[in-house]
Amino acid sequence: MKNKVLVILFISFSFNLIGENFVELRPSKATLTMKSGDMEVWLEKKGNNTWEMGSFVDGGRIFEREEISVFELNQNSVIPLDHKVRLKILFKKIKASAHFDWESLKVDFEEGKNKGSLKLVDGTLGPATAQLKMRLDLKLLNINALPEKMKYFVYYRGEIKERTYLLQGFEDVETPFGKFNALKVVREFSPEEDREQIYWFAPDLDFSIVRILDTNNGRTSDLSLKSLEFFG
Repeated sequence: MKNKVLVILFISFSFNLIGENFVELRPSKATLTMKSGDMEVWLEKKGNNTWEMGSFVDGGRIFEREEISVFELNQNSVIPLDHKVRLKILFKKIKASAHFDWESLKVDFEEGKNKGSLKLVDGTLGPATAQLKMRLDLKLLNINALPEKMKYFVYYRGEIKERTYLLQGFEDVETPFGKFNALKVVREFSPEEDREQIYWFAPDLDFSIVRILDTNNGRTSDLSLKSLEFFG
């Protein structure tokens, strides 16, 4: 189903540079829009360095999806703690969860009927926090001397794999929220995978994501920033 590509998230947040080596996160909410509807996303501080990041899509009777990620922000380190997904497609309901136990260095997961544990790799990110970490790193880099690629270990659906993102320069992007000069970042897939993911990060919005293009097995979802609001 076309809407399933919304598993890629997508979150638009704001960062302020503090000194030279670390950034501050502010609570925010945003809307990303595509032909089939809108996705609401938010960032909320829960206390101390703990944050909640979430997204919700209401596709009426056909489709509904909610994703919640709880993480700790320690300077520039994004440390995932819990991740939950609730999905409804017609009359079928699917749930998934992952708990990151950093003391035992393992992640306990449940993906439908599949349950298990994996050994954590140092710096492992969650499905949603991968984009958040990328934005933190981009914010601290010199935009005139960006690297060609960035790599992260990411937990997703019972596996931990290294993801590579290719930085392909700046271009103008039109969105319902305005026109932005944004950095194009392409996730690298193997030739055997019929998959494409492209993100556009806008420096004028503290490297918020302003557009996501996701193609999976010939089905494409094109999300653009419709609104963005910061708090605090």
